[in-house]
Amino acid sequence: MFSGIIEATGRVASLERRPGGDAVLSVDVGFDPATLVSGESIATNGVCLTVRTIGPTGFEADLSGETLSRTTLGSLAAGDTLNLERSLRVGDRISGHFVFGHVD
Repeated sequence: MFSGIIEATGRVASLERRPGGDAVLSVDVGFDPATLVSGESIATNGVCLTVRTIGPTGFEADLSGETLSRTTLGSLAAGDTLNLERSLRVGDRISGHFVFGHVD
């Protein structure tokens, strides 16, 4: 769950399209990537993505064809700025409103 408050910005390192319509998004984050955990959720331009792998400058996430077609993530290019928000933890101050971030 998210509060809708952008915590950091990042940059698109790459958007690798795969056969079948899916893609892998590589993101350089605007915070210490050592704090990332594989499997955690990060709202990326408002879309909930799951961290698949962690690298020295950020993370990679899988994007389904559905996500690419229904969000602006499908039009991203290397170097584009991204709004990032990590998911809420129990006890975190909300400072906004609840946002689920999933594409239905």
